[in-house]
Amino acid sequence: MDPSLIIERIDWIVRIVAGNPLVYMPMIGAWMIRTLYFIIHRGDTHGHGSVMRTGIVLVFTAYMISPFAIKDISWSLFHLRTLVVMGLFLYGMFLLVFGMRQQLPACMAEFFGDPGHPLVPGLMGILYIEEGVPFDWLTFSIIAVPVMVLSMVKTFRRLTYKVSRWFQTE
Repeated sequence: MDPSLIIERIDWIVRIVAGNPLVYMPMIGAWMIRTLYFIIHRGDTHGHGSVMRTGIVLVFTAYMISPFAIKDISWSLFHLRTLVVMGLFLYGMFLLVFGMRQQLPACMAEFFGDPGHPLVPGLMGILYIEEGVPFDWLTFSIIAVPVMVLSMVKTFRRLTYKVSRWFQTE
């Protein structure tokens, strides 16, 4: 992959987010605040409530980029835009129902309740539909890398907390 393409795409995404902060900053800000909370409070875990919140974010994001909210875009059933909206909505409903019914094992609730979980597909969908940013692996990587880095910091903090508690009990 050409490094200039990566830099160009990052620049494009940063300019979009900076130029339209009321659209993107609530989702990015909520992710950062929730992630920092779990980094600071390393003993807390994501539960079914977090899974339900993730589902709610994805359902509302799907609605906001759907033909119901955006009237001036042409839609067809098998166009990628429609599939993105339907995928976000169905995935959000799946998480909402499973979070509400508390039917996920703790390890899956931990994964699906992670604050970065709705950010990556939601931001990709908004950038693709609203701004025409390609829905590809490069965009995915640009959005997912910061999410993964903070998730690794959070996981490291939790592991150190568990190890320190383990040594305190002996």
